[in-house]
Amino acid sequence: MGDILPPPGGEGEVILNERGEAVPNSTSELPFFQKKSEMPNELFRVYLASDSYQVRQIRSTDKIQRKPDPGGDELAKEELKKFDLISFVDDGYVSIGLNTNTGKLEAIAFDRRVPRINDIAKIIQNDASRWNYEHLSKDGLPTVTKFLVTYQIRLFASKSRDEIKQMLQKKK
Repeated sequence: MGDILPPPGGEGEVILNERGEAVPNSTSELPFFQKKSEMPNELFRVYLASDSYQVRQIRSTDKIQRKPDPGGDELAKEELKKFDLISFVDDGYVSIGLNTNTGKLEAIAFDRRVPRINDIAKIIQNDASRWNYEHLSKDGLPTVTKFLVTYQIRLFASKSRDEIKQMLQKKK
């Protein structure tokens, strides 16, 4: 275990992982999870690769929580596998709007940064839209209805340059 760092969402914030478990912010975490959040409406960070799906909720864990969905997490990793042709890291911000009465997804859009590969942008949008939330207010009504999810996408080179050229030629 690495050195403990301040929570990226600010002092006193609890960090939850994809299973809903509290985890410390430490130097053994991915740098993407460690860095301080400069956006007050950023609640979630997702690291997505063909071999890994990790979530960190960095704020408002006392008001809203993502319900764990290991099956959906696995599918997101599978979706990314077909893009493992080159080594590539990208990110994107997804703005989420929830219905103020039901707490269900009402709006989803890219905010600030859209991933450079269109098909990956679709994977991110689909991923963020499948999430379900638990609202922790006394009456069960949502108190948090607009927030950002930051994604970091990691692709791995699985083919040589020549193999990629051959694939592209076959498509034509």
